[in-house]
Amino acid sequence: MTEPINTSRREFLRKASMLSVAGTIGAPFALNLFAINVAAASTYNAVGDYKALVCLYLAGGNDSANMVIATDTPSWAGYQAARGGSIAFAEAALLPTAIIPTTTKVDAVGTRSFALHPGMGPLKVLFDAGRAAIVANVGTLIEPIADKVAYNNSAIRKPPSLFSHSDQTGQWLSADPAKPIYGWGGRMEDRLKASNTRQNFSSISLTGNSVFLAGETVNQYQVDSNGSAVAIGGMSNLFGSNTTLLRDIITTPTSSNVFEMDHAAVVQRAIVAQADLNSVMQATASTVTAPTNYNPLATQLQTVARIIAGQTALGAHRQVFFVAVSGFDTHNGQLAAHAELMTRLADAISYFDGVLSTLQVDGVKTDMRSKVTLFTASDFGRTFASNGSGTDHGWGGHHLVVGGAVKGKEIYGEFPQTTVSAGNPRDIGSGTLIPNLSVDQYAATLAKWFGLSPAEITEVFPNLANFPTQDLGFMA
Repeated sequence: MTEPINTSRREFLRKASMLSVAGTIGAPFALNLFAINVAAASTYNAVGDYKALVCLYLAGGNDSANMVIATDTPSWAGYQAARGGSIAFAEAALLPTAIIPTTTKVDAVGTRSFALHPGMGPLKVLFDAGRAAIVANVGTLIEPIADKVAYNNSAIRKPPSLFSHSDQTGQWLSADPAKPIYGWGGRMEDRLKASNTRQNFSSISLTGNSVFLAGETVNQYQVDSNGSAVAIGGMSNLFGSNTTLLRDIITTPTSSNVFEMDHAAVVQRAIVAQADLNSVMQATASTVTAPTNYNPLATQLQTVARIIAGQTALGAHRQVFFVAVSGFDTHNGQLAAHAELMTRLADAISYFDGVLSTLQVDGVKTDMRSKVTLFTASDFGRTFASNGSGTDHGWGGHHLVVGGAVKGKEIYGEFPQTTVSAGNPRDIGSGTLIPNLSVDQYAATLAKWFGLSPAEITEVFPNLANFPTQDLGFMA
């Protein structure tokens, strides 16, 4: 049956905007055009009540088993046996941490000790300072799966298309397999619309169109890694004297046609938003120190910091950002490739922490670290067992949470056994670990800090009620 035409112009444009968020990469015209929310936001009076979440996506599936390593005697023996000489580290090369896991469940191997990847020295400083934490063995789940016996029970619901990059990425970023075109970052902003006097800059992607930022009413705004708004239809300059006529043509309707008039209005708002963002980026160009070494991730985070510095001009009190780094699909040559990735990751996060500590907001140097929380996400963890020179697609993996509001120097959740054997209850093959914690629990903990009410959190994460613990406790 044909759906009747909805005469609401706003609803028509909202539905049209969904076309730009159906995949992981969208057309610049569609994204920038419809990223401008038509509805005016109500005024938000909580001056200074600013918070931002930065999702750092490790595209390809991060081998977190070489990022955070248990070094107690039984765990270390299991690590060496499973990883072999090709991807295992010598214990002397690792960076021991001051982590004393008081909240981490102790499994059968007893007291644990931990170390970080050798390339993560700058991040170790943040751990030891209490501004970084690890959330262990997180992954996509619909309901808890206690062990591999439960995994093999057909009555237990499992995430669809496990081990698929695209499917697991979509599930990580949507946290709702039933509505995979809407992300939990965007859905949070749907509930916090009143927190932003303007909706243009509440959800910002620096790496193309992301499901994570797609809300049902609030849509994402796309910028490049240097902070330039992606121009409408590829038109990079709509503000020079030579383009005035063109701008006037595309923003002036030639008839009373409803679609043409709304199209012109939305394009005009997109142009205004582009001009406002450009103004902020110019104003913050000299106040946010650039990374000292070439690091594309650090460049993205520099842009995030500059946009955060312009929060007042942009009318933003709650912002969600999406940044990403690729290369984590390490099926072979992992030791060298992953080392470079871990070094860049640690350097970029450390750089961001330093920039936020003295960020100029409204001309005043402000320590914004307690207002900004960065967290990692990835397609999946990787197999604990080596495939020869790398690792294959797994399931559960460990994640980093960094910021001044993080209860750091701690591991949250149950750090899994490091043996690849029939005796490991969570190993469904080659060290593919059933997650102890769901993406929903991980994300809901961040959402609570961000300001969502319990009812709103339940709306954003429909599967959360299936899990006994809904706040993992890693945020102050």
